[in-house]
Amino acid sequence: MLHDLRDLRIPTARLLLRTFSQDDLAALLLLVSQAEITTNLPDWAMTAEQCEQWLAWHETNQARFDSDKPALPLAICLPDGELIGWLGIWPKPSVHVDPPEVMYALSHAYRGRGYVSEAVRAATQWLFGLSPLPQLMAVVKPSNPESRRVVLRSGFTASGTVRCDDDGWFDYFVLQRAEATGEQPSA
Repeated sequence: MLHDLRDLRIPTARLLLRTFSQDDLAALLLLVSQAEITTNLPDWAMTAEQCEQWLAWHETNQARFDSDKPALPLAICLPDGELIGWLGIWPKPSVHVDPPEVMYALSHAYRGRGYVSEAVRAATQWLFGLSPLPQLMAVVKPSNPESRRVVLRSGFTASGTVRCDDDGWFDYFVLQRAEATGEQPSA
């Protein structure tokens, strides 16, 4: 089902999740220049031109969001509007599994405060409320215990390992719809 997300705002106790705009270019460039982010997410080491193109593509597609096949980047912001990270829910074909991936990055200055877990819980609950998707997944490099804690605190369950075509083996986590929303699983 298609939805218009141009004005999407998901408030949490301490954050605001929202769609990106071209106004986020400078803040996004600062984030993608942080080694703490690009070490674990090398595809995010982008130039200004690549960031502009990425923002333009997502801004254009916000009016046609398909909740059954999500491709959703959200800005993680403080209540004052400061962009401190991002969260994405989208397909990850290189892993060869069906559920969309939940991925995230946060500025080094804001780590260790539970912001990402809070954002992941809010975004996944919002998406499950909009879509019939039965589950979402996350992949975490074994060398990234901080990210492992985030997915576990967000309700994901460890489900073994999975190979990513372009980046080796990852720990594999699944978030079931019922666990995220409190729904009873259907019999």
